Amino acid sequence: MRYWRISQRWRKCPTSLPPAIPASGRSPAPSWSSFCIILMAYAVIKVFFANLKRGGILLIQIAVGSLYMFSVPRGYLDGFTQWCKQVVGLCLTAFLQATILVAGLMVFKEKALLGLGLMLSAGEIPRIAGAFGMDTSTRANLMSAVYTAQAAINTTRTVVQAVTK
Repeated sequence: MRYWRISQRWRKCPTSLPPAIPASGRSPAPSWSSFCIILMAYAVIKVFFANLKRGGILLIQIAVGSLYMFSVPRGYLDGFTQWCKQVVGLCLTAFLQATILVAGLMVFKEKALLGLGLMLSAGEIPRIAGAFGMDTSTRANLMSAVYTAQAAINTTRTVVQAVTK
């Protein structure tokens, strides 16, 4: 039976998952350490760039969102509802990815495999959210864009005509 030391007490090693720091106090095998470092770097970089891209898309979505309001009085609600779903989906996936990545980093010290699993699963949040109906893509609805542009042009014409009279 192996024992490991935690805060000045000796305990039995758990049999389910190995601790990130072995019981003997020695450093783990170099191959295991390099494997963990590579997986951690991959997960952190993947989530970082995904959130960076998602942040840029969210800024563009917020800027374009006011244009969808022109088409609401005309009865074209599909563009506005799709815009709302995209904004909610983008915010939710960014929050969940960051939360699960940080949880994986926190758990890694105690349970290495569980921490790595959490960190790698953080990259799959957009796919899982898409399976449950959240729109995390940036697909363009061509008809909605046409209606929005027409509504903005017509509203601008009306305002200009009202001001000039």
